[in-house]
Parts: sequence; structure tokens; C-alpha cells
Amino acid sequence: MTLSALLEAIQASGDSQARKIEIRAYIKCNEILANARLEAEQVEAESHAKSVEPAFKERSRILQRARLEAMQILGSAREEFVDSTLAQIRTQLAETRTNKSYPQILQRLTEEALAELKESMTNSGMVQLEADPKDRVVLEGILQDIGLNHSIKYILDCWGGLIVQCEDGQVVVINTLEARLERAAPYLRSFLAALFENKDTEVEISHVDEMQLMSI
Repeated sequence: MTLSALLEAIQASGDSQARKIEIRAYIKCNEILANARLEAEQVEAESHAKSVEPAFKERSRILQRARLEAMQILGSAREEFVDSTLAQIRTQLAETRTNKSYPQILQRLTEEALAELKESMTNSGMVQLEADPKDRVVLEGILQDIGLNHSIKYILDCWGGLIVQCEDGQVVVINTLEARLERAAPYLRSFLAALFENKDTEVEISHVDEMQLMSI
């Protein structure tokens, strides 16, 4: 499953959850602002007979306080949306190995890691792979298909992917799904926060550029 497909997979549940979060936040914000306006109007009415200017100042203070509180609530709702969506992504990635497309995903991760290692190596020494024992059959089939016979240690416990390194351990490429998500997390947080703020646009999670994510 590609990252783009993965993000599409969480779209339905993510949209529903986002709407619930937004509804709660906006209802609360509207209540705050409505109560603030009512309080401000009462202050203005009570103070009108004494002095008009202080009443307006107090009214402005109350409304400003309400706006700040409303912004805090929306900020909390945005963080809740981002955190919950990232949690869904983590859950989906943790189950990637059970997806029928996992062999293709593992092959891509393997080829990318080996290519990156080759670019960084200064000599043509031995290459060492580390993988999860659950990937033994699939990974050995991949290496056979691409004509490579690297040494493999099955010592990882991960969602999928592998680690490759040169013989002396000076160059190490970590290309597990956990590592890819960790590298992509800052971009995803920014994207999801923007998605929450732009709820009235046509932006969708499934429109994330897969290559942009995979290059992180």
C-alpha cells in the first residue's frame, strides 16, 4: 500500500472525526462569543447613564477575551484532529505487512535503501541487511529477483522495511516504515493543520503528493 493509498484509506474515518471535532469546537466558540456579546451589552447598558466611553472599553475587553478563548478552543480542536489522524496512520502502517501489496512495498523500500547506500559508499565493500524475521521469505525472494546475494540478519522488530549498512558500519540507511513515518511526521502535521483550517476548500488527505512523502 502506497502512502497515498494509505492516506485515502483513512479519509473516510478522518473526515467523519474531523467534522465532529469541528462541530464541537464551533458550537463552543459560538456560545462563548454570544455570551460575551450579551455580557458586553449589559455592561454598556448599565454604564451608559454614567459614561459612554468606559462602557465601550469594557465591551471591547470582553469581546477580545472571548475571541482569545475561542481561538484557544479551535487550536485544541486542530491538535486533536492532527493527533487522531496521525494515530490512524500509525495503525494503518502497523498493519501494512498484512496487505497483499506488501511485497511490492518491501521491494521498493529495499531498492531505495540499497541505492542510497551505494551513493554514500566510497568503496564496493560488502553490504549487510537487517530485517524482521517475518519478512524472511518475502525479502529473500526480492533479493533473488533483483539478482543480489547480500548477508541478512533477521534481528529487527518493525512494521516493515529494513536497514542496510556497509561492511564497516560507517554508512547506515534506515528504511523501515516507522522511520519513514517519523521523517514524514513534520510534513504531515503541517498538512493536516492546514487541512483543518481550510475545511471549506476542496483539499483532501488523499491529495498528498506520494513522492513528496516518500522522499522525506
